[in-house]
Amino acid sequence: MSDGMALKIYRGRGSPFAWRVMACAEEKGVLYQAETLDASKKEHKAPEYLAINPRGQLPSLVDGDIVVCESLAALLYLDEAYPEHPLLPSERKERALVFQRSVEISNLQDKALPVLHLKRSNGDPAGVQKAIEALKGELKLWEEHTKHGFAVGSKFTLADTAVGPFVLSLRRYGASLKDYPNLAKYDETIRARPAFQKTVPPQWLESPDLDWLSDV
Repeated sequence: MSDGMALKIYRGRGSPFAWRVMACAEEKGVLYQAETLDASKKEHKAPEYLAINPRGQLPSLVDGDIVVCESLAALLYLDEAYPEHPLLPSERKERALVFQRSVEISNLQDKALPVLHLKRSNGDPAGVQKAIEALKGELKLWEEHTKHGFAVGSKFTLADTAVGPFVLSLRRYGASLKDYPNLAKYDETIRARPAFQKTVPPQWLESPDLDWLSDV
């Protein structure tokens, strides 16, 4: 570790973005210290943290005098800085897919959030249904992506550290995934990995699951 200092990962209490970074560190066997900030108390806007991340966003990775403030960048940093147990494939075509899937997962979040917002606010039923259909369209793509077991092919890669927390979030909000057997199996596979079990966001452990995606 840089300058003999412990690597730190600053996370929120329910953040899938921080979850991906911590799971990556666990998968690679990298020692780190988790620093949990409570957004409800504006701890991520405190001067001490803004000195680390001026945007006041989570997560942030601090490795000695190196600071990485975006979760995908943190995944790439971890795999390069700690090359033991590499999570990036050596073959260029597979690496390209890992990069693509890692970014592409943002589409799933973009489709799920409108459903969650509308359900939480008792939105117009027609608007809710339209948002659900858009989410289902996205899930069909991920059903195909995960047909070989993981986000890219049949082996766990860096893409799964990026994708996994967002797929697990679907179940958190009540999705059954009954129409998406490949994705449901992927959920089970990722959920069972020790790296993800050890790094479940605290808020998930302290509050019940919801049913806002029960129509999915």
